[in-house]
Parts: sequence; structure tokens; C-alpha cells
Amino acid sequence: MTTLPASLQDLSPALRHLVADLDAADRAAVARPIGLVVAATLQAAARSEHTRRAYTTGIGYFLRFLDATVGDKVPDDWRPFADPGKESTVQRGRTVTRTVWAYNGPAVVLRLVDAGTLDAFRAWRESEGDSPNTASKHVAAVRTFLAVAYRDHVIGTEAAQRMGLRPYAQRQKRDRKPVGRRLTREEVRSLRQAVDTATSKGKRDLALLDLMLYGALRAQEVATLRLSDFVQDQGRWWVEVVGKGSKTRRFKLADVAYQSLDAWLEAAGLRLGDPVRAFFSVNKGDKIGDVPVNTSTVGRLVAEYAHAAGLSPATGPNRLSPHDLRRTAARTAYDGGAPLLLVQRWLGHADPSTTAHYIGLDDGDGASATDFVRY
Repeated sequence: MTTLPASLQDLSPALRHLVADLDAADRAAVARPIGLVVAATLQAAARSEHTRRAYTTGIGYFLRFLDATVGDKVPDDWRPFADPGKESTVQRGRTVTRTVWAYNGPAVVLRLVDAGTLDAFRAWRESEGDSPNTASKHVAAVRTFLAVAYRDHVIGTEAAQRMGLRPYAQRQKRDRKPVGRRLTREEVRSLRQAVDTATSKGKRDLALLDLMLYGALRAQEVATLRLSDFVQDQGRWWVEVVGKGSKTRRFKLADVAYQSLDAWLEAAGLRLGDPVRAFFSVNKGDKIGDVPVNTSTVGRLVAEYAHAAGLSPATGPNRLSPHDLRRTAARTAYDGGAPLLLVQRWLGHADPSTTAHYIGLDDGDGASATDFVRY
């Protein structure tokens, strides 16, 4: 056998026989740092920051699992294969802490992965508390990681075929039909009428619904809104939102949404434009609390009111979701005469495969897609 790269000189017999018959190019591939394979995966498949974080987490968990199961077959200085750390940044006046991963050792350790490894990894994640859906997302990230490794000659063809892998190929952009549900005007009225606004909780919930129905906000954006995100300009209240990809967008607060929001703020003793505060709080026994709502709360409320209005089940795959309300707002604005580019700017879309670039529109001209939402 030709002399191995320096990083592979201390291989155990379990790994040495796996690379014994490789040609020079493949030996160089498996000698690459495993962190470079992770970076290649993110470059190839992670089109958004959200996807990047999901892939990084899934791959990090997998490499830790691999370290725990086959780490005794490699030199000690290759371990741990992945090591999680914490990194804190300040965003919009808040400290956000996220997990960052450091990688160690050459990619040859991926030659020890087989279909049984993937099954065991899924079982381990579920035993650690992941739901079946979350575990599936982690496995999907790992399969993409291994497909990139196969493409780059880190994994052999025989092993890849046993795992059902193909060399990773960049997906081609294509037109896609809209998915999900959009409510009719009558359904929107039924949804809003299902809310009992005689209670503080009802006032809060209607304001939440209206910010999605008239503002096209995502659940996360609604949950993290602050009083200081509302600013007055041109005699109107405007909302400034930092959405996906840390992109900021600005739109008018529709009159109907202002009315329901004002009713909630009056009940809570708050005012728009006040110093920073997440103002949609959790209620217990119709008492206003201090703990902000989260996306799970927003999703549950949408589903429950839709069920009360007879529009959909309260649980399950066919329940109404916050994104259905965002989609409803966008389509209603477009049908009402809003130019497509104006709607795209309003939504803050960043994915060019689903939206055109929104250009040529100035916030200062007084136009906003919310002007066209009429139920």
C-alpha cells in the first residue's frame, strides 16, 4: 500500500483495512479534517440561517454519538469529534446565547458509519427527549452530511448504497405552487368572532390574531414584539420587525389591528412606543402576567380559536397555523389590489426561489400592503 497521509499514520486495524485499497485521491479525501466536510455540507445545503443552525445541531449531535460508539477505534487526539460550546451576542438589546461546535480529527471516521449507525442515532435522540419529528430532522441533516461526504469521496460507494445515499447534488430552483391554507373573508370574520373580548385574555388573543391577519407577522415575530417596535410617522403607527435572516421590514399598523391592540394595551396598562418590553404576556385566571408568550402559545391559540369557529380541528396536521394567517393576509392584500412587489416587501421574503426581489419601493411614499387588507 502507498504511504498514508501523516494524519492517518496511527490508524487502528479497524480503520486501516478500510483505507488500504484507496487510491491517492481518496486517501487525501479521508485525511481531510472532518470540520471541512461539515463546512462543505453547510455551503451546499444550508440556504438560510435557520437551516444552517438546524444542520449544525443535527450533525454535531451525530458526531458526538459517533465519538461515543466508535471513539475507542481512533487515536485519542482525534477526540472528541465534535465539542459544543456557547457563544453570546447582543441582538436588539438582548443577549442571545447559542451553541457553537468545534470539530476534531480527520474525516476517515465516517468510514465507520453504516445504516445501523443511523438507526441507533435516531433511537438515541428519541431517548434523549426528541420528538419523532425532531429526531427525523436530525437524521435528515445527517443524511445530507453523509451524501456530501459520499460526493467528496470520504465515504465509499458500497457503504453509501447500503445506507441508501446518493452523491449530494445541488437542488435546482424551480417554480412551486403555493401550499397551505388561506381563509376566506367569511372565515376570518368567524375566527375573530370566536374570541371573547370581554376578558383580558380575549383582548390579548384578538390582538395576536389581528397582527397576523393584518400584519402578516410570523408566530415568532408576534411573540417577540416590543412596544418600542411601534413608531409614529406620517400621522400613523408603523411596525418595525426584524425577521428571518435579520432583515428589517417596516409596514403600517392597520386600523383594525390598532383597535384590538389598543384594547389589550389599555387592559395591560401599557402604551405603544414605550421603552423596550415584550408585551404579550401569559395570562393565568385572566390575570395579566409578566412572562412573554412563545411561539407554541401563539400556535395553540390559533388552532383553538379556529376549532371554536368550526374552521379546523384543534390538533393534528390539519389544524390552522399562524403561517396560514400570514398567507391569508398576503393573498388578501394581493387580491385587493396591492402590487406584487409591495406584498413581497411587506412579507420580508428572502428566498428567491419563492419570491422576486422587492426593489424600487420607498417606505417614505406612504404606501404599505396593509392598506389593501379588507375582510
